[in-house]
Amino acid sequence: MKLKLILMTIITAFSCIPVSAAITPQEATSADYLESHGHSGALVEMVQQSKAGYNGEVYVTQDELKHANDSAFVKFVRRIFIYLDPALDNEPLLKHETKMTPSIDDL
Repeated sequence: MKLKLILMTIITAFSCIPVSAAITPQEATSADYLESHGHSGALVEMVQQSKAGYNGEVYVTQDELKHANDSAFVKFVRRIFIYLDPALDNEPLLKHETKMTPSIDDL
C-alpha cells in the first residue's frame, strides 16, 4: 500500500511540472518557423497577410511588388489571362469583403 502511495505521489509530482517547450502564437505564425517546418512560401505569405489584416496593417505581397510598375496595357492583358485561366491568382485574395449577392466585380 505504501509503495502504491509513493508511486502515485511521484506520478502526481511529475504531472504537475509545467511544460517549458510551448511556443507562443507569434512564434508559431512567424515566417521563419513556418518555412523551417516545411510549409510552402504561398502559405507563409497568406499567414503573414492574414496577421497584417488582423492588426490593421497594410501588407504588400510579392506578386503585387512584381507587377507594381507594369503599364496599363500589361495590366489589362494580365487581367484577361486571369479571367480566362482560373488557375491564375488574382489580386483580391484575402483582401476583399465577401458578398453574398453576385455583381459585375465577380467577372
